[in-house]
Amino acid sequence: MVVRMRDDDFFPIRAARTFPGTADRCGEARAWIRGLLHPFPHARDAVELVASELFANAVRHTASGEPGGEIEVTLTLSGEDPETLRLEVVDQGPGNSVPKQAARAILPGADAQNGRGLFIASILSRAWGRFPADHRRSGLERGHPDSMVTWAEFCTHRDMEMAGNP
Repeated sequence: MVVRMRDDDFFPIRAARTFPGTADRCGEARAWIRGLLHPFPHARDAVELVASELFANAVRHTASGEPGGEIEVTLTLSGEDPETLRLEVVDQGPGNSVPKQAARAILPGADAQNGRGLFIASILSRAWGRFPADHRRSGLERGHPDSMVTWAEFCTHRDMEMAGNP
């Protein structure tokens, strides 16, 4: 929850929510994020779009998209750097039918129907990356040793610059 003290002052926040790993829940995750980011209009649209892309990737490419799968979404604004908002999407690791592969931000061909999510994240965020999750600390009920966290950081003020390169 965000607590507003003055126009330019916010308490540190950490909000986390676990969603069923189905494509139809992506809209629910976007709405939750939009509500949390009302005080940050300059970052809200970018964070919402990147969260949607990362959520869709978790559904499509990990065990989170299998029956009973889950995806955890976390937003953090720390007191250490109150101008950086961090989004994390935690998946349940590779699915049975999904081969392990490195996450790369590449722009697919103009005719491709998908494959732009990480490219979009790299353009709209200050930085992004992926690392193994500590499944013992995750809110996911079906923690998996191969769970991954895909994260992106955003500027909360308009005058701060974004990464702008994949």
